[in-house]
Amino acid sequence: MIPYFQRLGERIERAWLCRNYDEEIFPQLALDELERDPPLGQVETTDLIDWTFGPFHEFQQPGGSELFGEPPVRLYQTPRFYIEALFWFSGTTAIHQHGFSGAFTVLAGSSVHSHWRFAPERTINSRMLCGRLERVATEILRPGSMRPIYPGDRLIHQLFHLETPSVTLVLRTSGEKNHLPQFSYQLPGLAIDNSDQDSLRRRRLIFLQRMARGQIDGLAEYARRMAESGDLVTLYYTFSSLTEWGVDKELLDELYDIARQRHGETVDLLQQVCEGERRSRVVTALRAKISDPEARFLLALLMLMPDRDAIFETIRLQFPNVEPLGTIETWLEGISGKKTIGFNFNKFNRLVFRSLVEGVDMEDLLQRLQAERPDRPVATDRDWLREYAKQMARSVLFYPLFSRSPLREEFRVKAAERQ
Repeated sequence: MIPYFQRLGERIERAWLCRNYDEEIFPQLALDELERDPPLGQVETTDLIDWTFGPFHEFQQPGGSELFGEPPVRLYQTPRFYIEALFWFSGTTAIHQHGFSGAFTVLAGSSVHSHWRFAPERTINSRMLCGRLERVATEILRPGSMRPIYPGDRLIHQLFHLETPSVTLVLRTSGEKNHLPQFSYQLPGLAIDNSDQDSLRRRRLIFLQRMARGQIDGLAEYARRMAESGDLVTLYYTFSSLTEWGVDKELLDELYDIARQRHGETVDLLQQVCEGERRSRVVTALRAKISDPEARFLLALLMLMPDRDAIFETIRLQFPNVEPLGTIETWLEGISGKKTIGFNFNKFNRLVFRSLVEGVDMEDLLQRLQAERPDRPVATDRDWLREYAKQMARSVLFYPLFSRSPLREEFRVKAAERQ
């Protein structure tokens, strides 16, 4: 065992025993012990990897559904709590809460840490809630940062790890039944228990996946059956999977219409959630192709943040005293192109882009274009310019950044009217 973790674990065990293993005080107790004896400077990432490859391990390492981290490495364990290191390479966790108490500290790397609030409005069942999900605050965590972990909806948060690997040390209870299920959250307002493993549903989705890949016939027929008979939890997993597999939009729209006949407007929420998941996958795929750290930071914000103001706020946290929009434009110049951001970031597109971010209406945009090109009357190209700007406003990549644009809102309203 690494001496630091034996020392830390034994101190926590003695202190917690004196408090009768009261879970309510564990977050502060764990945080106090970390602050009293911080790991930074005493434990290196290489120490953890070297220990993992060592010949003897006292603790059983988690596997299967318990595998949270890339990988997690358990370093100390008692019957009631344990200490583990979570390595992260892919970058992000879902917005989530915890069914346990504890504290964590950053050992290596840095992270965008966002806090959220969920206001439930409708309980579907014990595994799904509908409501409003709102971002409360965002901060940048760096090596040495420490935070408590509170169970249930007292802490709803998300972490995006900026460097690879990032390493977080977690001190946590083994689990608290009165704070289960442990929900994950999706914008604009869905809480889902991902531990719900319906074995029949899982088998049906495996068959649908093979059908979507063309390995078995019957996708439309069996997907319709799922839409016609599925409960809302099943529908969420079905639509999420079909969207991920790139199923034809016409079929998806038909399935949503079928589901609405039984479940009403809740299906609209599921559709918004699945579209948000699709956007995240698009940004994640692009981020994997980009090496520039600042451009990757921007792409992380486009995936994590709900709107323009949240993106600007987080840029100011990471880069104090910069003008966010101008900084974003500089970053985009380095990854400009139709195969990356969807268009070349030339002078004309930059003007349209800035106008969409700033939220100007079409008339103001036309005036800006006219001022930019006084030798060419904008009126002759008015219809084309309007459609061009609307097309850019519909960008999957820049969806949150254009949150103030009436052109994006106009498209959203028209799309809703077609449903």
